[in-house]
This record gives sequence, structure tokens and C-alpha cells, in this order.
Amino acid sequence: MKRSLLVNVVLALLVLGLGLWMTLKPGDKAPEDFPLSAQKPSEVDRITIRRQGLPEFVLEKREGAWRQSAPFAARAESSQTGRLLDLLAARSTQKLPATDLARFELDKPFATVTLGKDTFAFGTVNTLTSEQYVLSGDAVYLVSPVFGYGLPTREDSLASHRLLGDDEIPAGVEVSGATLAQKDGKLTLTRADSAKAEPPSQDDLSRWLEGWRYASALTTQIAKDIPSGEPLRVMLKGDRTIEFVIVARAPDVKLFRRDENMLFTLSQEQGTQLLALPGRRP
Repeated sequence: MKRSLLVNVVLALLVLGLGLWMTLKPGDKAPEDFPLSAQKPSEVDRITIRRQGLPEFVLEKREGAWRQSAPFAARAESSQTGRLLDLLAARSTQKLPATDLARFELDKPFATVTLGKDTFAFGTVNTLTSEQYVLSGDAVYLVSPVFGYGLPTREDSLASHRLLGDDEIPAGVEVSGATLAQKDGKLTLTRADSAKAEPPSQDDLSRWLEGWRYASALTTQIAKDIPSGEPLRVMLKGDRTIEFVIVARAPDVKLFRRDENMLFTLSQEQGTQLLALPGRRP
């Protein structure tokens, strides 16, 4: 082997060895982190949230689906519930003894969240690290403030704003003297009036009906009284029918769902699209 080649091989081995030593050098350990909980999301079937200035929130898992029982009964928003359960997987590089809680504003936390058997209290945010102090068990942790930011800010924050549930698939709609329904394997639109308009395509009818499946309101609230208005019926697959009342069409569209006693408020643009069948004369 030529001398120059031997020198290059030796230098390459030295560089490789130095790199391995830098990576695996003794005493250079990854920073330790601490879990806030040992509980798994699948083990939780009840969530309670207490926050200053708001009523208590209670979510319960029934037959695999989350429902809100307080401050009013409603379907729970799945994405919001998922964010709450993410707290169980949170980890922190800081674990402090739960003493002098006033220093972290945890003597009077602005919010507490109970997930199954674990309770988490939320205190102030560290101005240096922008992390939030959270009390869990007998220790205080510093975690991302995203968990605190995701807590409810309104009474309807955790209630589902969707007009229909995940298992409620629309098969037809009856509104303002017109009916869209399945007939002989296809969607058929019939009207009570004599308006002559170009018949909408099957694609147009399917897209409009799909809009009902995923329609989501701006706000959701329990109705204090049963409002009056124009009836609207949504026929579901499985021979179920949901009855709504068109409470208002302007400036926002308000729909009351009878079986849930819920009032949904939609933007006028979205609401008008839901109420105007394709190809129908304005």
C-alpha cells in the first residue's frame, strides 16, 4: 500500500472515531423528561373542567362516543375532546415539588381539568420559557401553553357545532315545499310549485346533500323555549328523520333541532346554501 493511501485511511479512521466519541461521549446524556400522567386516553370515560368565569363542563363517554352533560346536554366536539386527552401524553423537562403554589399562581388556578382519575391545575406562564406551570399529583411541571389555550372560553366551546352526528347520514331533505329523496336508486327532486327550471344533475344533488352531512354552525346553544318557524325535515339512512325549525333566515340563519332542543346559528351564506335546493328558482 502506498504511503499516501495509508495516511488517508488512518486520517479517515481518526475522523470517524472522533465523530463517534462526540456522539457517544461519556456523561453526555439526553435531558430527562417527566410524564404528567401514566393514564391512557382509552381509560378515561369522564372529563370535568372548572374555569373561572364559566360554568362547570362535564363530558362523558357513552357507547364509544363523547357527550356533554353540563353546562347543557349536547353532542361533544370530537376534536376538542381529543385535545383535552392529549394532556395525558404531555411530558416536561422540569419537575418541581408542589410547595409554595402561590409562586406559580396554582394556589388559585385559573382552570382545573380532571381526566378520569387525574386532575391538572393550570397556573401562570413562565416569561422566560413561555411554558405554563401545571400541577399534577404532588409535582409542578412546565409544559407547552397549548394545553391551556385549548381550554373552553364559552359555554358552547365543547359542544359539537355540527347539525348532524357522525352516524347521521342524510338521505333526503324536505324544505319549503320541495323534497329531495332517493327513488329507484337515484336522488329525485320534486316541488310543490310549478316553477320550471333546468333539472339539477345527480352530482349537484349529491354535493348539496353532502353539505348537510358536514354542515357546522358558528354557535350552538340550548333553546330556552321551543321556537316557531318553517318546518324542515332531514331524512337519514336507516329510516330515521330529524326535524328542524327554520327560526330565522337573516341576518344569520338559525335552525332549531327538535330532538336535541338545540339552536344552531349559521352564517347567512352557508345557511342559504343549505336551504336552497339545487336548480330551484330563487
